[in-house]
Amino acid sequence: MKKIIFTLALVVPTLYFAQDSQKDKKCDLPSTYQEPAPDKKIQSFLKKVDATTEDLRKHIAIDNDCDEKDIVFLRISEQKGNGIYDVCVKGKSMKYKRMGSVFMKNSENPFDTGK
Repeated sequence: MKKIIFTLALVVPTLYFAQDSQKDKKCDLPSTYQEPAPDKKIQSFLKKVDATTEDLRKHIAIDNDCDEKDIVFLRISEQKGNGIYDVCVKGKSMKYKRMGSVFMKNSENPFDTGK
């Protein structure tokens, strides 16, 4: 009985996270969609350290091997020190984050050094 419970305790979370990571969220935007406008005060502050939304657009284009025009911002939530961005890249929904002046995918952990 203990072996069954132990096996289930290992298998169920593994299956749950495996299904969660396989979700490919599609974003079908209407042709009249307009991107949200970022806060001008925050953008002028971030321009000093090259961390504006346009810099993020360039980062995403290089990261996903696509053109900058294929990237559409769905939601922008930012402050001077950090930010979270929902983005549509070639029809696929993705999330990016900014910590200071560094951009990364939302799933990446910058403090993970155990490689």
